[in-house]
Amino acid sequence: MDGRDGKKPGRFTLTRSDHFPWKTFIDKLLIAWQLADMSDVPPQFRPQKRIPQFILDGMPNESEENQLKILATLRKQGYFPALPERR
Repeated sequence: MDGRDGKKPGRFTLTRSDHFPWKTFIDKLLIAWQLADMSDVPPQFRPQKRIPQFILDGMPNESEENQLKILATLRKQGYFPALPERR
């Protein structure tokens, strides 16, 4: 996912042993969602319906743990497609 917020890193690559940088990823998702530019957003995080503005406004102020809970709740409420089953 390319960052459109002008902040570094503009792009990041991970190996299987790396800790996923959720905070950075979510910050970049929020920008993409607000710009309605889904060209670089992974399909699993492309909104299926409009995310309420109060969530977009408040999410940056939440802890990483709470941001992940918000994403999970949005997914359960049908804002994102279901994740594939892990094998």
